[in-house]
Amino acid sequence: MDLETLQADIMREEGHLVLEPYQDHLGYWTIGCGHLIRDDEKDELMNPITEERAKELFSKDLEVSIKDAETFCEGMDIDDNIKECVTHMSFQLGLPKLNQFKKFKKALQDNDIETAIAEMKDSRAYNQTTNRWDRLIEKMRKSL
Repeated sequence: MDLETLQADIMREEGHLVLEPYQDHLGYWTIGCGHLIRDDEKDELMNPITEERAKELFSKDLEVSIKDAETFCEGMDIDDNIKECVTHMSFQLGLPKLNQFKKFKKALQDNDIETAIAEMKDSRAYNQTTNRWDRLIEKMRKSL
């Protein structure tokens, strides 16, 4: 997996670095490049931040997403392309929500990419961010 390309792709999907807190399309307070502001971060992050701090948050979030995707995909015989898609999903959703994709996970374990794609389409996340997920699905199709 090419880390630089992955980083650029996720940053492009998230938009750009936003240095002031904003509410995302679901009403969650966010800052930087899609960083969800947790309760224990509100004192610091409910105020404007520097570009350096935004990049630091993004790097940490990406690192967590990569590890979470590895956990999700543990023991699967899948290519880097699929792992990158799962990392994108992990960045957007977090591991707890990603783990709710049980049929998707089973399809990946069975190397059934078509079913995995169908499960992606049959999700709340797809309905909330259709264009983003359509791009992920196109990426998944490259592994067919």
